[in-house]
Amino acid sequence: MTTAEFDTLKPSALLPHREPMLLVDKVLHTDFKNTITTETEIGEDMIFLKGHFPGYPLLPGVIIIEAMFQASGVLNRVATLERDGEAKQKTKLGKAVKVKSATFYKEVLPGDKLVITSERIKNILNFSEYKAVATVNGEVVCKAEITLSISI
Repeated sequence: MTTAEFDTLKPSALLPHREPMLLVDKVLHTDFKNTITTETEIGEDMIFLKGHFPGYPLLPGVIIIEAMFQASGVLNRVATLERDGEAKQKTKLGKAVKVKSATFYKEVLPGDKLVITSERIKNILNFSEYKAVATVNGEVVCKAEITLSISI
């Protein structure tokens, strides 16, 4: 897959998620193998902010982790497309199976742009391990080590 071909794909073409659970707005960069950087705009109308917390809306940490899983899932899909081509593009689906560690450093608020960089650390059978870092305005808000199972 060429960069030009990739640029025409949207995250919704690479992930099974749909609103309100589609948490990757766009891919900023990928090497098509081991790293990806994505962006999500945190809108004031996101359902996750209603009631979390009244008068002080704050993106729940679990949603940041889910965005990390989705960024890693997009990486898995583009790596699969690169390797297997169009015919097999729908055969690979990542599912969250493990959060080895997660540390939250700062709050994510409405209006923020959440940037996630995920790096594939290793593949073992049908599992891929990733280290992910979430930032807002260049400041780290969360770091996590996560694992996806890959359906073949």
